[in-house]
Amino acid sequence: MIAFENVDKWFGALHALSAVSGQVRRGEVKVLIGASGSGKSTLIRTVTRLEPVQGGRVLVDGRDIAARGFDVNALRQRVGFVFQAYNLFPHLSAIGNVTLGLVKLRGMAQAAARERGMAELARVGVADKADVMPARLSGGQRQRVAIARSLAMDPEAMLFDEPTSALDPEMIGEVLAVMKQLAAGGMTMMCVTHEMGFAREVADEVWLMEAGRIVERGRPEELHLEDNPRLRALLRRPHLGPGTGPPSGLPASRSPRLR
Repeated sequence: MIAFENVDKWFGALHALSAVSGQVRRGEVKVLIGASGSGKSTLIRTVTRLEPVQGGRVLVDGRDIAARGFDVNALRQRVGFVFQAYNLFPHLSAIGNVTLGLVKLRGMAQAAARERGMAELARVGVADKADVMPARLSGGQRQRVAIARSLAMDPEAMLFDEPTSALDPEMIGEVLAVMKQLAAGGMTMMCVTHEMGFAREVADEVWLMEAGRIVERGRPEELHLEDNPRLRALLRRPHLGPGTGPPSGLPASRSPRLR
């Protein structure tokens, strides 16, 4: 579904992505790990043209997304993106954030949009927060609203850019539980994360990035994540104490994290 062909990206003199190639098949979960600045977030941002590339190609369903006439707005409806910092509109309630795209982009009536939005908020365990403003939500609740907003558009794939890195430890499990639920349901996903437990549990393949390159790739058990010499200096295991817990019916997660 998603393919990178010798992708190069520069930020001035910084070669952020260097001849990156790889594929994400429909229904697969790819987890990208590596140190800060290794190019993980930049790579997934190229999928929806949030970052243009200067070399190579990014293809979705076989189509070059940089080709003349390609509808990038349609692409962004097909491929959901969940950001580290939530990116919710502060002047809209949780349900207002979820329904905005349905009304403005899909032309859905307000009542129908609210019904659909409530279903997605229920799916991620925050239906009771529908009319609450983002400032009054916890970090974990905000991120789950952001996920619901993407899911409401019926995406064919989801991109997650370090969705738990801005959260307090006790809230991390809430968001990872939702992501695991999506993976179990067959959603095509690319996830930039520091959560090694999540990578072990759900990844079809892990891509380890360094200096803008994929330096190792394979199934979690093939990479021996805990013993991998490239990861040894990065891996840490903070104590993640009990917190408010995940939404009802979703499992908690307490997983080692990368710096």
